[in-house]
Amino acid sequence: MQRVWSRQIQGITGRLSNARFALAAVVLVTGAGQARAQAPGGAQPPPFAEPAPEGQQPPPPAPPRQAYPPPPGYQPPPQYAPPAYPQPPASPPPAYPPPPAYQPQYPPLAYPPPPTYAPSTYTPPSPAASTPTVTAQATAPPAPPEAWAPDPQGDRVVLLPTATTQPAGSFFVSNYELFIFQVGYAFTDNTQISLTAVPVPRESVTLLDVSLKTSLYRGGLVRAAALGSVSGIAGQEVGVGFVGRAGGVAQLCLARACDSSLSLSTNMVLIGTVLMVNGAGGIFRMSEHVSFLAELATMIPVGKQGGQFNGGMVGGGVRLHYTHWGFDFTLLHVLETDSDAATVPFVAMTWRQ
Repeated sequence: MQRVWSRQIQGITGRLSNARFALAAVVLVTGAGQARAQAPGGAQPPPFAEPAPEGQQPPPPAPPRQAYPPPPGYQPPPQYAPPAYPQPPASPPPAYPPPPAYQPQYPPLAYPPPPTYAPSTYTPPSPAASTPTVTAQATAPPAPPEAWAPDPQGDRVVLLPTATTQPAGSFFVSNYELFIFQVGYAFTDNTQISLTAVPVPRESVTLLDVSLKTSLYRGGLVRAAALGSVSGIAGQEVGVGFVGRAGGVAQLCLARACDSSLSLSTNMVLIGTVLMVNGAGGIFRMSEHVSFLAELATMIPVGKQGGQFNGGMVGGGVRLHYTHWGFDFTLLHVLETDSDAATVPFVAMTWRQ
């Protein structure tokens, strides 16, 4: 039995020797030996482990390398547990409402359809029609009377004048106490003329007066005007005789329309008995158609010839005024007289075109 085992071992050993020589030949041919010669440190790789001879135990394996103890005083780092952060509760995402449907801010404008134009039928003008013609146009109407005179009798107080003139183109007629007649006409807004006649049937004469008033200044609340007059007598027996007079008047308006005002006037006779008549008057508007009147007039002689003509008169009353008609109802009182007729009623009426 031992012979059989020995023959088997020798056969195996012979085959290993043959394999070892074949492997060395392959290494020499491929250059593996040169690679081993160039290894660092000149160390050669360990030869192939040969099997232990028959009847011997293989050498024990090398013991593992002993782990070196840590250096004195070394302590491993402490193991920290990971921080436990509070986890927020899982909540479902907010449910947003769907966006509203788009609505136009303004309704669309409904534009009207474009107009349709009829085809033009142009006919050439005839030679006669092409001849230029002159057509007259009516001029603009004059300014209303209220533009300059608030009432038809606004150019006087009771008897004394004011600085206001009638509007241009106005024709006016006045009557005092039914026996004194006056007509007048305004050439412009600043100039007017009047003719006054006082018939005296018993004496067969007529007293006449022609007055011209022109406005010198009219601005704001102040007005001023100049007066020029001739007064005289006309009759069959006495003939005709006139004397001249000159004067002026200043007016202070209490309102922009000059419905209420204060006036101061003076008038002087130029030839014959020299007299100066000074006066002051006021118009006070109470309503649309009613005003109050007040007036004071004094007659002062200039020189010794007219000493007997001195005197004074005061008056006042109510005025009714409309667009074309005006009425004054007043009382006149003569100063410094013993006569029973010292106070007399005085009525005046005016019509303006």
